[in-house]
Amino acid sequence: MNAFAAYEEMGVEDNNEFGGRTVLFRKVEEGISRGRNSYDSAGKIMREERTFSDDWANIHGTKSVTNEYLFDIKIKEERTFSATYATTRLIAKTTTFFEQATGTKVRVRNDFAEEYLGYNITYYDLGVKQRMEWFYPKNELGYVQVNTFYDPSGKLIRTENLYTEKSIRFDGCSKSVFYSEGEKRLKREWFFTETYAKANNGAVRKVTVYFDNPNFPIAPKTYYFNDQDETVTPAQPFEED
Repeated sequence: MNAFAAYEEMGVEDNNEFGGRTVLFRKVEEGISRGRNSYDSAGKIMREERTFSDDWANIHGTKSVTNEYLFDIKIKEERTFSATYATTRLIAKTTTFFEQATGTKVRVRNDFAEEYLGYNITYYDLGVKQRMEWFYPKNELGYVQVNTFYDPSGKLIRTENLYTEKSIRFDGCSKSVFYSEGEKRLKREWFFTETYAKANNGAVRKVTVYFDNPNFPIAPKTYYFNDQDETVTPAQPFEED
């Protein structure tokens, strides 16, 4: 294949959405079956779109990539994956957002291949992971969202579990929070609805404290509190999920 066959311009579109030109091409050696580069009226790149051949996608995993730019700095990348990759890695699409001032990533969203798995979003500050949010929109029972928080070293320090409306009605618990140091559990809290509190001696919160003793095990301690932070005994103790 000669140098001219490696890159083939397919056409030019004038007056695109950015006020400039869009160049259509393909680049067989890089697996690009369809490419689009869109420029503004000053000739600055605004968007790059790449669609890869099936053979390339099956080998390398990527089906398509779209990059968006602002003042020559990439601010967004959307990458879709082949069916083979999605089946193996369970991710159908990844969208990464970048800070325009520094070019560092600030947010990454993964859409999973199976609808019931939902999607997650990871937030970064200067490239360091701060938290992750997991969404399960298809769940009728259990968690509808799980948020995890990390310290600067990447160690897990808190997990928030938010429950579906159906679970809240059935169980009377709207949220639970795990506090930890990595794999070491410290404390967990459950927060109850007004309906649960009325039926359980005013209990609005349950707290379980965990103990880490290398010499002998110590059973966790559990307490219930009312809205005055006074300990109470519920009529029906809440079963941990």
